[in-house]
Amino acid sequence: MRSMLLAALCVALPLGAAQAADPIEILPDAKAATGEIADVEINSMSFLTPEVTIKSGQTVRWTNREEGMAHNVHFRQGPAKTVKGAMGPMLNAGDAYAVKFMEPGTYNYICTPHSAVMKGKVIVE
Repeated sequence: MRSMLLAALCVALPLGAAQAADPIEILPDAKAATGEIADVEINSMSFLTPEVTIKSGQTVRWTNREEGMAHNVHFRQGPAKTVKGAMGPMLNAGDAYAVKFMEPGTYNYICTPHSAVMKGKVIVE
């Protein structure tokens, strides 16, 4: 009887874990994102709003306004660090990257090539 229960538990646990949702959702078309959006502009080697507080289910959109300098958004700490796409693409001037935050928490991020000076944080309540 114990072995049957253990076998059932071993089968059920991976299935439940596989169905767990990611804490963030990378939106494929950042410029067309809808709903409540917090916009963060990138310019002069900085995230112009380095800390954003939003509610669960809301979106943050980063737009690079800096001519001649590419930047990205890379979640290296917090709930999103292991999510595929959590290191966003390099954004040239006018390009955007948008993320919908599904779980409360603090999401720290950097611009990978400029990590010494470009840091930000999204706080999801």
